[in-house]
Amino acid sequence: MNDKYNNIISVNTSKNDNTIQLEYNSIIKNIYDNKFQKWFKLKDIVKLKNISYRSLKGMVAKVYNKYNDQGLIYRKGRRYYISYRILDSFKLEKPRKKRTIYDYEWKTNVSWTTLDFYDLEYHTTLFDEVKTTLSDVHFIGCVESDASGKNHVHILADHDTKYLRKPLKKILDQYLDDTRHYRLYCEQVNNIGGSVDYLMKNPQKLIN
Repeated sequence: MNDKYNNIISVNTSKNDNTIQLEYNSIIKNIYDNKFQKWFKLKDIVKLKNISYRSLKGMVAKVYNKYNDQGLIYRKGRRYYISYRILDSFKLEKPRKKRTIYDYEWKTNVSWTTLDFYDLEYHTTLFDEVKTTLSDVHFIGCVESDASGKNHVHILADHDTKYLRKPLKKILDQYLDDTRHYRLYCEQVNNIGGSVDYLMKNPQKLIN
């Protein structure tokens, strides 16, 4: 993980706390963007979006006409290359009844990092507390280690950020004292398929 992620927990405390949080959010968003696979072919999107290859071929011309001038989709021969930024442009008019984690309606990206080093078991305990407190929310999450060996957590949730932010902060305050000892990222998902792909493909420990 980017060293900035490890360092942001020690930011200048003379700054306004809102400024620190905005800086942290910006860094986490950039990390997500940089970690996502950048370009996908139609056959890659079959699994990510739970859409048949035939259906994707029927959609791609419209997506191409909309985003080609922005450099978000291009053709090489007969093959299309689609930026991760527009994966959610591929949608079925009637979503399949049987959903997968790739096309499920995830709404919020959550991440937290801590000032001190905590092991997998401790972060799993925190995640279990989150699931117990927010029992009406569906989650998928993982623990990842940065270059220094410090663990941090990434989670996807199917409720809005406004519903999640206060309970999450309360749990982290209870276990980690206050925001001097952790940073919480809780923002809207902008790319469902890419976010799930990030959790599943990287060398992380999934926690469910």
